[in-house]
Amino acid sequence: MIEKLEKLTLSQFIDMVCGNTDVLLSRHEVANSDKLALAVRNIVIEYRGIADPGGVQSYLNRIENWVKAKIEVIIFTMCSNLTTLRQYDKAREILCAYGLSVKGWNDSRVEGTVKAKLSQSQRELDKLEEENSENKVERETIRSRFDTQTAALMAHFRFQMDPDSIKATLYANLVSRYNREIKAQMAAMRKK
Repeated sequence: MIEKLEKLTLSQFIDMVCGNTDVLLSRHEVANSDKLALAVRNIVIEYRGIADPGGVQSYLNRIENWVKAKIEVIIFTMCSNLTTLRQYDKAREILCAYGLSVKGWNDSRVEGTVKAKLSQSQRELDKLEEENSENKVERETIRSRFDTQTAALMAHFRFQMDPDSIKATLYANLVSRYNREIKAQMAAMRKK
């Protein structure tokens, strides 16, 4: 299985981003879906790390926030289940480990805090998941964006690119260089 960006052409990379993970497999290879998903994620992060390093940090921050929100939902769901079972001391232990100073709280305060925190963390998780679903782009839009970007690169650098032969890493480096040059041109224009 291909696990590195350097092994893909631009055309294969675009196919992969559009959902065709067969481009990562050799002719008779069968891979488990988790390993395939991990390879796709790592290759996309590798591409973005080259083409848009700032965007990768933003992406990783979004993932980190989602993981934190998911953990909070799990913690407070667990505490809610414990309060339902009248296991208030165990719920207090978890809340204390979470970082809340619950010493001296009566059972109703523990229960109320758990409900409020669960509701708040679920809203935050829902908001983050909604943002993630809005960021998912349809496959044809992805292809169209790559076509537009490739046309801009060819016009800027004044040479033709064949998506079936250009390496995805080379393309990512051209995107990065193009972005730096455009930013420099815009900064120079503002100074005038």
